[in-house]
Amino acid sequence: MSRRSLGLDLGGTKLLACIVDEGGRILAQTTRPTGRATPPARALALAVECAEQLRQEAGDFEAVGLGFPGVADTAGRVARSSVILDGWKDVRIAGMLEEALGRPAVVDNDVNAALVAELAARDGAPDSCVLMVTVGTGIGGALAFGGRVWRGAGGAAGEIGHTSIDRHGSRCWCGRRGCVSTMASGSAIGARLADGERPLSARVADGDPEAVVVVTAATLALAEAIANAMQIVNPSLVILGGGVAEIGRPFLEEVERTARALAFAEAAESCVFERARLGYNAGAIGAALLGFAQLARAPGRDATRAAEMYRA
Repeated sequence: MSRRSLGLDLGGTKLLACIVDEGGRILAQTTRPTGRATPPARALALAVECAEQLRQEAGDFEAVGLGFPGVADTAGRVARSSVILDGWKDVRIAGMLEEALGRPAVVDNDVNAALVAELAARDGAPDSCVLMVTVGTGIGGALAFGGRVWRGAGGAAGEIGHTSIDRHGSRCWCGRRGCVSTMASGSAIGARLADGERPLSARVADGDPEAVVVVTAATLALAEAIANAMQIVNPSLVILGGGVAEIGRPFLEEVERTARALAFAEAAESCVFERARLGYNAGAIGAALLGFAQLARAPGRDATRAAEMYRA
């Protein structure tokens, strides 16, 4: 039987947990609701609850990875801060998971984890630079160079959602003004819609005037932020994911068209845009792969492809 890892994707609305094999295949998964006020102790309890359920369904696991909606230290031990979850400041969550579940654990930014999974789905994607942007409760980003995720000196690389495109704009959760998250995130879109009952994708598909206006404004803001990033790192691949990306191809095509128009021609010509291949599951799968990487670093273990991807 192949080895297995528990992947946890913690967000502002839910915790997605899955057991994954070394090929990145999900063997079992479950979710639990969360919210902005979910403290570390509650998140840990939910993780344990999910782990116990999944052990019953798919058997035991050897490692644990957590995708966290914020900044994690580059050692993979501490959740440093979050603008999505209140009360998370320098939480030694990897050690807490190890004590509660009895398995090696690692924590990373949730979009970093998603990018690890998307790279694995592309056999490492050894492009010179890959930018991943996820649009959900907030907007997250991650970067990879030469097939390896780049976390930066303090673990904060890729935070495209908190780049300001309007210094006189609305106040963001991070305290700054005009961040793209205030204009194009799922939360921002939802706050501008009078009818929050019908799925956004259905409203856009039906040509609902209000939804079209709101999504068009969000598309422009997101494309402007991506174009800015294209000017800085000149990626060869941009991956778009997250719940809002599920609106469908017209949304993604318009983001691509506008970002290309706003960026230098040289940056646009060398860049391919793709939709995330693993959808909602990317963060949890990537977290599980990072769990394997943590396991690989234990004494007497051979390194795995996931371990190579984890290197900063």
